[in-house]
Amino acid sequence: MKKTIKKLVSLGLAVSMAAALSACGGSSNPSPTTSETTAAAGSDAAAESTGAKIFRVAAVDPQVAYDMQQYTYSLIMKVTDNVVESLLTTLDGGKVVPTLLAKEPELSDDMLTYSFELIDGVKFHNGEILKSSDVKYSLERVVKKQSMGSLLEKVEGYEALADGSANELTGIKVIDDTHFTITLSEVYTPFVSVLSTPYCGIYPADACEAAGDNWGKSELIGTGPFKFDSYTPGVGVEISRFDGYHGNAAKFDGVSYKFIEDANTQVLEYQKGNIDYVDVETNMYPVYQADPKLKDQMHMFQPIGGYYMTFNVKSISDPKIRQAISMSVNRQAICESIFHGTAKPASSFIPAGIIGHDDSQKEFAYDPEGAKVLLAEAGYANGYDLRLTVNTKYATSIPIATAFQEQAKAAGINVTIEQVDSAAWSDMKKSGSVDAGVGNWYVDYNDPDSMLYPVSDSRTDRSSSFWHNEEFKKLMEAGVQTSDEAERQEIYVKAEHILTREDFAIAPIYNESKCYLLNPKITGLVMDSTFRSFYANADFQQ
Repeated sequence: MKKTIKKLVSLGLAVSMAAALSACGGSSNPSPTTSETTAAAGSDAAAESTGAKIFRVAAVDPQVAYDMQQYTYSLIMKVTDNVVESLLTTLDGGKVVPTLLAKEPELSDDMLTYSFELIDGVKFHNGEILKSSDVKYSLERVVKKQSMGSLLEKVEGYEALADGSANELTGIKVIDDTHFTITLSEVYTPFVSVLSTPYCGIYPADACEAAGDNWGKSELIGTGPFKFDSYTPGVGVEISRFDGYHGNAAKFDGVSYKFIEDANTQVLEYQKGNIDYVDVETNMYPVYQADPKLKDQMHMFQPIGGYYMTFNVKSISDPKIRQAISMSVNRQAICESIFHGTAKPASSFIPAGIIGHDDSQKEFAYDPEGAKVLLAEAGYANGYDLRLTVNTKYATSIPIATAFQEQAKAAGINVTIEQVDSAAWSDMKKSGSVDAGVGNWYVDYNDPDSMLYPVSDSRTDRSSSFWHNEEFKKLMEAGVQTSDEAERQEIYVKAEHILTREDFAIAPIYNESKCYLLNPKITGLVMDSTFRSFYANADFQQ
């Protein structure tokens, strides 16, 4: 006997997914040639002359393939959200709904085996029909690519596939072209939410294999409302409406992502009418809000997540030192001076609005004198030298690091800021050579397990944290084996306390609001706590 998993899909959590960790790799790409720039300008002119509805988005070149199974940039997700679909989608408010499935999956009485039915006849952009074998291939590829593979670690056969001793996930069984089952090795209540992440996007097996290293560069095929036309390094990405889409047809004829590296230049291009959407750094919010021409075009939303300082516990092994560093961050000053009140000082790594947030906790205090005492106890009475590494691809990290550098002087901490590009950042994290860094994280699926994913036991070595705590690990395991909300709240509050107030493996800094400018002629586009960029329902006002 089987039962519908509605209760497990919607555990009453307030929010869901978002962008990715700011620590994923990259490689340099050549600057655009004159002919490439001319071609991009020509495409705009052609759109205007034909009356095509092209939505123009200011973007930054991620310098890696548009493949969320390999890289976790939010810069990539802005494109892939509209090209590639997962089996399910998480909506604002936490509800998970079928996308490529004919109905909600069913769960066996032992809560280990999920049964799925695909919508019959769904087409990939190359005309091939979506089959169960494509699902199996895509989920196995997530594990093989390793970047986000541990999301599927509860599926039977995960370890054997991950270590290379097997070539398939034995827990995924193809029944026929539209039916398949997934069996877990142990109960894992957030599993359906996991399948809604962009990392679990479904690719056509044969085409993906044939493309090889060109996947996400010259070729990217999904089932989404838009098809991938081109990626020109240094210039942009073009996608166009897929007329064979299984759902409601997109209203835009296409979306043009314009690579503009400088944030101020992005806004200038918006003001000139060359861009319809641009993300705005929150520290610039008061400036644009005061502009009578822009204030009504400025929008804010609050994703679930925030910025924090990471520690490599191998190179900063004493918890007292990590606690002292955390106490040397004046979070309130950062929120006021850099973000002008649009951000809130953190009181927990798990933010408000999701299970595991502890409302009783006060904000992390700025206490340089107390930090001095801890450093002296750790053997650094004469001061402590700290190398803080930041990824320049995320401009917000630099002012945070600069502010902290000044604040930490009062505690006797001498901060050296190391600025690196995405490629170097990724390589350094893989090699474990980041002593401390500034990062951000937003939930990837509708569960507190997602918020704690960067510090989960299977992840910390790859994220250069190397932090392992047996009690924390047991709590994380217990948290995903019950669907009782009150029980889970108690578990995750305790786990978070170990993380940030006992072992001090992470120093949360702030929870932010995000801002964007939107052409007032655009309707039906609203950014929300999911932090996903779905453009199928947006349109130009007539």
